[in-house]
Amino acid sequence: MAVDYSRERHQFGQPIGRFQHVQNHIIQLVNHVDAARWTTYEALWRLDEGKSGAAVAVHLAKAVTSEGYVHAVNYAHEVHAGVGVMHEYGLTLYTRLSRSLYHQLGSPKYHRRKLGDLLVDHDLGPDPID
Repeated sequence: MAVDYSRERHQFGQPIGRFQHVQNHIIQLVNHVDAARWTTYEALWRLDEGKSGAAVAVHLAKAVTSEGYVHAVNYAHEVHAGVGVMHEYGLTLYTRLSRSLYHQLGSPKYHRRKLGDLLVDHDLGPDPID
């Protein structure tokens, strides 16, 4: 939605997507979405294939996804500005969903703590620095 809007909305005779600040918001949005996508794919692959470290991958994916979705929607609102808060436009639906999933998936802090516990419990062998 944000990319399409940045191409359609014109200001000062050009699409707003040509402005560097808008481009920065879109890049941050895409980075968060991609991080969520790839960590989720990794977790699903580990679960499907029965690979070791599946629990670690799941907690990492949940932490990245719950936080990333909230940040991605926030950047989308930056791109859309005022029109993004109109209920008729639809972006607020994603905003509410991102906040709900944040709590449903568990906070990133919770999953990072679980991830740390799992990593401490695993025998990681000798410290490579020694």
